[in-house]
Amino acid sequence: MQGKMIKAAKVSDFENRCVRSVRILGRHVAIIKNPDGSFRAMEGGCKHQNADLTTGKVSNGIVTCSWHGWQYDIESGACVQGGSASLRPYACRVEGDDILISLQPVDPDASSSSFVPFE
Repeated sequence: MQGKMIKAAKVSDFENRCVRSVRILGRHVAIIKNPDGSFRAMEGGCKHQNADLTTGKVSNGIVTCSWHGWQYDIESGACVQGGSASLRPYACRVEGDDILISLQPVDPDASSSSFVPFE
């Protein structure tokens, strides 16, 4: 179930960048533009020490936290390097120039809202 879609950003916001941080109803969400032009959305804070993932590097479908190098798959939110705590992916779609996100997690069991320091 996708839930209500909320306008979060514009496609034109990504002309010179591939990742952007937004706040939606108090939640920190990272929106990532793939090389093919599609978009993904996920929790925006690293599970290690809650660093903003949008300051990290995105390459080959992986976002790397700029603080300590934890890495997450941008499709699933799974942590692939550094720890075992995954990020929640959110449904995301484009309508015209608008990027819409559902805050209902794609997989409600993917994560908790807490971070896991020093794992």
